[in-house]
Amino acid sequence: MRHEASPPLLAVWLLRIVQRIVPLSAREDWRSLWTARLENLWVLSARGEFIGNAPSETVRLCRDACKIAFRLRFQQKSVLQWVRGPGLVLAVEGVSFVILALLSRGFQATRSVIRTAIDWWSDPTHLAHDARAELLVAHFVPILLAFTVGAVLMAIGRLSVGRYGWRYWLYLVSKLGAVMWIVPLVWIEGNAALRAHLAVRTLSLLFGWLAWTLAFLGAFGCAIIWVFTDQRRRCPECLRRLALPVTLGSWASIFDPVTTEMLCDEGHGSLCMDESEIGAGDRWIALDSSWKGL
Repeated sequence: MRHEASPPLLAVWLLRIVQRIVPLSAREDWRSLWTARLENLWVLSARGEFIGNAPSETVRLCRDACKIAFRLRFQQKSVLQWVRGPGLVLAVEGVSFVILALLSRGFQATRSVIRTAIDWWSDPTHLAHDARAELLVAHFVPILLAFTVGAVLMAIGRLSVGRYGWRYWLYLVSKLGAVMWIVPLVWIEGNAALRAHLAVRTLSLLFGWLAWTLAFLGAFGCAIIWVFTDQRRRCPECLRRLALPVTLGSWASIFDPVTTEMLCDEGHGSLCMDESEIGAGDRWIALDSSWKGL
């Protein structure tokens, strides 16, 4: 009877493995609860007092145990705080750089352009049609134009991110640096891949350079705008994205312009963003420690 009442060994080992996910402070209670439920299920099944299908209920019990374990380890509030914090953006930047390096075989096209630039600089020729010069101009001009557009957008967005601490500025610089590295690398590597797969020279120039370059310029500008838009909506203290947006005012009123108020969920302060074109700019209001518990 004891052998018949024993739960499946696979289910027992699954619970032992999953319990490692549970935080140490709650691990013993979790193990006692779900082990007891599993054993009671098969005791009742052996006695004939359980009218359901014991194997199916065992699968459901293990599934629920896994859900609770993951919920205890990765609590919804902690996950939400990480998503709203600076960690998600930095992680996406790092993962994007690694994936691009793997797909491009260590930035093969970029290294080729750099080697060509070094070779041309050390031994410049003045031929009428120097392939090295054409390659460098084709890559240098779009990147210079993109950086110029980015500088203009940064000059426009400068006032909306001023008057904050060094952590706020360091995070902004890290995002700008990632955009200025990753987007041009995607353009260079993608340009080489497109030209390699398009044997016809006309199609190679049209789609591999012109269309892809226009897409690069647009993506670079949008990325710069996103950087400042994202930075504008973050708390200058904890760098988390602000929550609870509330729109006030009227678009038809000059004396009561439209503003959007957002609050830091950690209670550091609130941001009042002026949505009108001739407004007074953003206004950050720091809150004392009594707001952190709300």
